[in-house]
Amino acid sequence: MDKILKELKKHKVYVEDLFILRNGETSNTYLAKQNDKKIVLKIFKKNYLKININSYLEINVLEQLIQNKIFPKVITHNQELGILIYEYVEPLSYKKNKKFISMLGNQIKKIHGVKVEKDFYCFDEQIEKYKSILGKKLDKDFQRLHKLITRAKQYKSKICFSHNDLNRDNIIHNKEIYFIDYEYASLNNIFCDLTRVIQEYSLNNAEINILTNSYGIQNSKDVMDQIEIWTNINTLVDKIWSEMILKSL
Repeated sequence: MDKILKELKKHKVYVEDLFILRNGETSNTYLAKQNDKKIVLKIFKKNYLKININSYLEINVLEQLIQNKIFPKVITHNQELGILIYEYVEPLSYKKNKKFISMLGNQIKKIHGVKVEKDFYCFDEQIEKYKSILGKKLDKDFQRLHKLITRAKQYKSKICFSHNDLNRDNIIHNKEIYFIDYEYASLNNIFCDLTRVIQEYSLNNAEINILTNSYGIQNSKDVMDQIEIWTNINTLVDKIWSEMILKSL
């Protein structure tokens, strides 16, 4: 911890009472204090798994996330150094009721409204990068994944800025719902994020209807078909990512 503090001081970044919250594959996350206020410090790792993980730190993207209240207030960020400091938001307990699910739908819609350049990193590029790292390993899984992605594209659903990793650790419920850890954000199909939430909270058909309505789309057979496709895509991507982590050990 002392080494981290000294390195930060070199760049005039002053924090204290460092406590590690998460040792992740692409970054370490710490709870700390700055001017007697709780803050979160993320330090991005420099290793071969660093696959465009800092793209969301581009200033115009970061500002939109904050303005739309889908990311906590940022105190300091430095893409070159690979650090991000933001205000700590205390997670509150919640019930998986209509209000909570509607809030999720509304907030995901805000993520998908973030404006990025047309050449922003896309999901297809992510998958090709994973394949180049793993080589022939999981070849059948990649073949199946490409078939599923091709099927998903036939529905011509909106492609937009997407989080891509909406697990419970990255969803903070307070007065608002905040989404953190956008390391894997890219241009992607809207159903990636929606389906991630459906999987994460085991939403039933009635709850899926609440989510899609609050997002602004009417539930239909096409919608349910796409949710099924993206459930399979997300499951395969998780398997591939797990293999990449094992390869890095």
